[in-house]
Amino acid sequence: MKIFKIIFITYLLTVILIGSNSVNAGFVTGQIVPCGSEGQSSCTLCHLWNLASNVINFISFNLAIPIATLLFVVAGIIFLTSAGSEQKIGLAKSIFVNTVIGLLIIFCSWLLIDTLLKTIATGTINGAWNSFPVCL
Repeated sequence: MKIFKIIFITYLLTVILIGSNSVNAGFVTGQIVPCGSEGQSSCTLCHLWNLASNVINFISFNLAIPIATLLFVVAGIIFLTSAGSEQKIGLAKSIFVNTVIGLLIIFCSWLLIDTLLKTIATGTINGAWNSFPVCL
């Protein structure tokens, strides 16, 4: 029975992590490196800011959302299988709360860093918060 649990958990983790990244959970970041490969322009300073923005978007959306989803699933399973145990219910609640707090920290920091990058790259504060200036 223990081997079955290990195989089942491994299968679920594989399906969740591969599946969530294959559908690009939430935000499609595209290529991380915006220049220099075949068929693309050569790299400039503008592309450096674009690269930094792509890395932040990848970490915030393609890594944080699938990991948070996995933590919510684990907390839900612990909560459902607690059988009235106050210790397991407390553990599940703490996982839920800490995951929500972690997501709030990640997305607030994403908003701050993204705004700073765009302000430094363009030299002005105004502009769309969700799009990066196009490099020529």
